[in-house]
Amino acid sequence: MTIPCPQKIEKEQLKECTFKKPANRSTEHEVRERNRRLYLAMLMGNNFESKAKIVFNTLEGYKEVFTTVWATTEKFILLKGGTHIPIEAIAHVELEGQQLL
Repeated sequence: MTIPCPQKIEKEQLKECTFKKPANRSTEHEVRERNRRLYLAMLMGNNFESKAKIVFNTLEGYKEVFTTVWATTEKFILLKGGTHIPIEAIAHVELEGQQLL
């Protein structure tokens, strides 16, 4: 999936975002792979304080945040400070130094 150049934001700005699903529909394989990589980002964040680059879609367009993933649920990833991102809005995940999705 090709993603337009996302706008970089700080995790504190997430509370101002209105999330929406990416424009292109994901295949079942892409959804499973995204969820696997989010889980890996959570493990790396909790065990090694590693950060991940998360690209997600909003009403204003694609945005990017570089942060630690603390937890994943069926519908959200949870970040430090009580912020969250709906998983269905996430288009791309990349760990520090490694492209994952």
